Amino acid sequence: MKQKIGTAVEGEIFRQAKERAAREGLTMSAVIQEALEAYASGRPAGADLAGRRAAHKAFLERPYRLSPKQWKTVMEDDPWRS
Repeated sequence: MKQKIGTAVEGEIFRQAKERAAREGLTMSAVIQEALEAYASGRPAGADLAGRRAAHKAFLERPYRLSPKQWKTVMEDDPWRS
């Protein structure tokens, strides 16, 4: 179950995060969720940054340049898995 939270952050940090989220096609909710999951699990935030950048590039290229194995991985991935 999702829970609403409220907090205050530095304006410049929020602006930068919002701009980056927009560039990456993410909502601020998704950004905050990912950061909290990383913190709660003890792993550094953005730990799979290289993988995310590679996926971002692969999905934005036209035509898609994914191998059948890559498509299978994408289709089998569970984004809600911890």
